[in-house]
Amino acid sequence: MAKAPGRWRSAAAQALVFALVGLALLWVFAITGAELRSRGIETGFAFLGEPARTALANAPFAFTPGEDSNALALWAGALNTLKISAMVIVLASILGLGLGLGRLSRNRLLRGSCLFTIELVRNVPVLIHISLSYALVLSLPAPREAQPVLGVLVTNRGLYLPSPVAEAGWLLSGLCGLIACLALIFLRRRGGRWSPGSAVMTLLTLAAMALPWLVLGRIPDLSTPAVAGFRINGGVSISPELAAFVIALTLYTSTFLAEIIRGAIQSVPRGQWEATMALALPGATVRRSVIYPQAIRVALPAMANEYIGVIKNSSLAVVIGYQEIVGIGNTVLFDTGQAVEVMAVIAGFFILVSLGFSGLMNLVNTRLSWGDRR
Repeated sequence: MAKAPGRWRSAAAQALVFALVGLALLWVFAITGAELRSRGIETGFAFLGEPARTALANAPFAFTPGEDSNALALWAGALNTLKISAMVIVLASILGLGLGLGRLSRNRLLRGSCLFTIELVRNVPVLIHISLSYALVLSLPAPREAQPVLGVLVTNRGLYLPSPVAEAGWLLSGLCGLIACLALIFLRRRGGRWSPGSAVMTLLTLAAMALPWLVLGRIPDLSTPAVAGFRINGGVSISPELAAFVIALTLYTSTFLAEIIRGAIQSVPRGQWEATMALALPGATVRRSVIYPQAIRVALPAMANEYIGVIKNSSLAVVIGYQEIVGIGNTVLFDTGQAVEVMAVIAGFFILVSLGFSGLMNLVNTRLSWGDRR
């Protein structure tokens, strides 16, 4: 009870600071608006409802210039930004985990190769990685010269992948996989004589997903890309700008994540390792049940900062012509002349996304801390 007045004082102080910052921003916007109006430049956000004048090259949905609004154009850019960020975060986490574990390997060649890769990549500016990656993608063979490998077509016009044909079998397959996954999770939490590991759970889930196709007696239909004249039909495509940017930013971010993961694992007290050795526990059990749960609590805050950096670095895609929110914002700015308002919308988007992601990671960190206290 004695801590309650202190908490109220802290909350009141924070509210006061936020109020003062808000008033300062309103004052700045008021002065800027008055100055623009004095020069005959209209201000306000009415331009968001006006029809967009320029077509979008990478819109995630059907967009018609002259009919759809500027607000819808900015929303398309926001979705592209979120798509880039999600792809890079997932891929960089996987690659960073591999590099981080490689840095701890007892094999000198593997350890040295991972160290060389990390130091080479992270000490070069990310913009150079993006430009180099885009140049390499554009140097790939043309569609008529490219040869598909396992249904995948890699060309200078993008990456083309096989895609499943929509049918009821996929719905049944996903449902069986979901049921199997939930059942295995229940068995694992319940404990007992048989507790499936991650690899076993993955294999059994995949087997459950294959069950409907075995019953139907056929393999699932896939739409594979095929060159037809100047076009490529079938499959799903990834534009060269998107592929180049995701590759560059994934490689760059993974090196920082690798060092975070390596440092987190090495931060686990040596006594923990010695205790597991004294109990003669298997190496896989030691890593899964003792070392990694402690390391993730150390690594998570720093990894969250890197992930937020990925969201902000996604704005660099405008350099190679991929239209995310900054690129589309620049187009709307040139079409309408509303520089301050467009930049405010872009800044507000990044602030909201970064704060929301930060809050989500803080929630995860809190849950992990609760589990540690229990």
